[in-house]
Amino acid sequence: MARGKIEKRGQRRRKIKPVILIVTEGSQTEPKYFEHYRSRQTNIDIRVIGSRTSGGETDYLSLIRKAVEYQNKNQISVSSGDAVWVLADGDVNYNNPDPIKAKDSLLIKARKLAESKGIHMALSNPCFEFWYLLHFQFTTKFFKDYPAVKNALAAYLPDYEKSGDVYGRLSEHTAAAIQNAKHVEQYHLQDGCNKPFGIAVNPFTDIYHLVESLL
Repeated sequence: MARGKIEKRGQRRRKIKPVILIVTEGSQTEPKYFEHYRSRQTNIDIRVIGSRTSGGETDYLSLIRKAVEYQNKNQISVSSGDAVWVLADGDVNYNNPDPIKAKDSLLIKARKLAESKGIHMALSNPCFEFWYLLHFQFTTKFFKDYPAVKNALAAYLPDYEKSGDVYGRLSEHTAAAIQNAKHVEQYHLQDGCNKPFGIAVNPFTDIYHLVESLL
C-alpha cells in the first residue's frame, strides 16, 4: 500500500460535508422552514428531525436525549466540525402552579445536559412563530402563548397555519428578522436580564444564531 494511504482496520470513512443536525419540537412548522435551508445549502449537510411532545407541552430533556441518540447513531461529532441544535418553545401552561419556576427548572436541567454533549439549545418564547413575527416588526410586547403570537402575525400572514409553508413570504425579510431578534435581546439585557434567558423573559428567540450559521 502506498505511503499515506494506510487506514486502520475497521475505520469508517469520514463524511465530506460537515453536518448540522436540527432537532425541533414541532413536527411541521420548524421542519418545513429549515428544509428550505437544506435545499439551498451545498456546503453543509443539514438534517432536520421533527418531534412531537405529548400534551402539547415541551419536554426539554426528551428533546436533548433525542438529539444525543441521533448524534451517536450517525457519528455526528462536534470535534469533526459538525453541530447539533435543539429548538424548543417557552410553552408555559399558566394553569399549572408556579408555572414559570417549574418550567425554568426543567430548562436549566436540559441546558446542562445539552452543554455536556456539545449541543446548542435555541429557545423561542413563547413559540417559534415569534421568529416569524420578527420578519415583519420589532416588538418587545409580552405574548402569553401561541394564539397571541398568531393573532399578531395575522397582520402579515392572515392565513397562517402551522401546517403551512410560509418560507417564501419570509425569506426576503430574514436580515430584518435577525436584526430585530438581536434588538429584542439587547432590550432584555438592558432591562437587567442575564443570559441564557429563562422563561420569565418574554418575548425572545435564539433562533437567529442558527439561521446566521446557515446563511
